[in-house]
Amino acid sequence: MKLLPFLDRFGVAFLAVTTFLVPLQAAHWPGFRGLAANGVATDAHPPLHFGASSNLLWKADLPPGLSSPVIWDNHVFLTGTVGKELITLCLDRDTGKQRWEQRVPVPKTEPVHAANSRATPTPVTDGKSVFAYFGSLGLLAYDFEGKERWRKPLPIPKTFQNQGTGTSPILAEGKLIVFVQLGNESHLLAVDPADGHELWKAAMPVHNNTYSTPVAWQEDGKTFVGLTCAARFTAFSVSDGKEAWWVNDIARQACSTPIVAGDRLVIATAGMLGEAANITPPPSFNDAIKQFGVAGEDSIAYASIPKDILYTDRQTSGGQGNMTLRQALRFFGGVKDGERIDRQKWEGIRDRLTSFGTGKGNQTVVLCVRTGGKEDVSASRVLWKESKGVPEVPSPLLVQGRVYFFRSGGMLACRDLETGKLVYEGRLNAPGGYYASPVAAHGHLYLASDKGTLTVVKARDALEVLARNELGEPVFASPAIVDG
Repeated sequence: MKLLPFLDRFGVAFLAVTTFLVPLQAAHWPGFRGLAANGVATDAHPPLHFGASSNLLWKADLPPGLSSPVIWDNHVFLTGTVGKELITLCLDRDTGKQRWEQRVPVPKTEPVHAANSRATPTPVTDGKSVFAYFGSLGLLAYDFEGKERWRKPLPIPKTFQNQGTGTSPILAEGKLIVFVQLGNESHLLAVDPADGHELWKAAMPVHNNTYSTPVAWQEDGKTFVGLTCAARFTAFSVSDGKEAWWVNDIARQACSTPIVAGDRLVIATAGMLGEAANITPPPSFNDAIKQFGVAGEDSIAYASIPKDILYTDRQTSGGQGNMTLRQALRFFGGVKDGERIDRQKWEGIRDRLTSFGTGKGNQTVVLCVRTGGKEDVSASRVLWKESKGVPEVPSPLLVQGRVYFFRSGGMLACRDLETGKLVYEGRLNAPGGYYASPVAAHGHLYLASDKGTLTVVKARDALEVLARNELGEPVFASPAIVDG
């Protein structure tokens, strides 16, 4: 059964199109979520209105993949995959023309959900080399001319129900760091960017189910790196990989990447099926007989339940990630084709489905944590905790002391960084699933839906939509902003 909406997107690969908008100057967006890994471009002034017929500078066809663009000066780096070939490529930022492309064949590919990709991790660059991580191979390093500098093979990941990787590599304190998910052999790995040799390995035998990307910060002049996993966020010293501190009691689905705000981290995690508001519990047995059965009978035929009745509705385009009532009866109750469900079994499954929807397994949590401390800081360093308005996949966005959260269905929530207090919540009137993490520049927020609507919102204490731009193609990768 497919539970993670991060992977319940499209069942077929699509041709990505990358669009740039106005004449360009030198700028950097070196990894997932940009220079500070927070989605904010401090000096950029992108337009409000753009699309296929507005402010289009160029567009370029790409191999299928879900990685986000990485930019260094006039170089744009991306990854893709075709068959058993893993592709790293570079485009010219001014023209969109391909500078180079490298394809690496592999004998065996990482198992992924049909809606995921073997090229989901975003590459990272230090301005000299570009580093790509593929679950089907490991780490690859290329210079800016496309020459392979080194490769470090790694085991094929073991992910939840073989749904595939989502984590991206980062650079911190001169180290290239990536999470390697291998069940109880999972670990955070640091290598030397110069040659790929291992510097340290931080074991994560438990609390290691994640699609999140690591994030780095400073504490008293020392650099730390942390990773959000199901039920725990853990901080490690970048110098030697030693576990420093952790926070428990977060939610069970870790897709988004935390944001750093000085000595604070904002960590958002979701439930296995999203949030309680997504779920419609089954009707009572008496009501179910009226809807699906025959009056006077003492059981309900599984085959008589319509296939379009939902147990969970994630508000995504095409129903990605939804679970029907029939699927829920199978997954939670073991009901089989051709079976009839009597009152006792129906009410038992109904109780389980109802309690799951409101229980810890489907809890959503956002925490604001003060960095520092030792070992378990769950009771001492959490500044505030909220459980409503938390997205499943997009990472939070911090602008001018406000933290923004974007959810499928086109819902936007804004909270105060200091207190966690809800400033406002409202609809963008741009429905669909939201998988791309939001970005910001010049006091504007840019929010991409899976339908290809890119909404521009003003960063202020009330919802103000400035533009809705229809790109005409689905969007799952996070945008990158440089200059205009």
